[in-house]
Amino acid sequence: MLTAKELSAIEEQLKAEKLLITKNKAYAQLCDDPELRKKCEQMAAKHEEHYQTLLSLLD
Repeated sequence: MLTAKELSAIEEQLKAEKLLITKNKAYAQLCDDPELRKKCEQMAAKHEEHYQTLLSLLD
């Protein structure tokens, strides 16, 4: 069972991960360099993994 403080920390981290997903996807769309675009897409995917891991803690 998670404490209120732990739940709050997870909620804040979920928000941060969601923001990083959004930003990296946006950066990928703006990139002209295919390598840089791929790196931004990979970073967005990694943050999506983090987001899903955090969500699983709430189940």
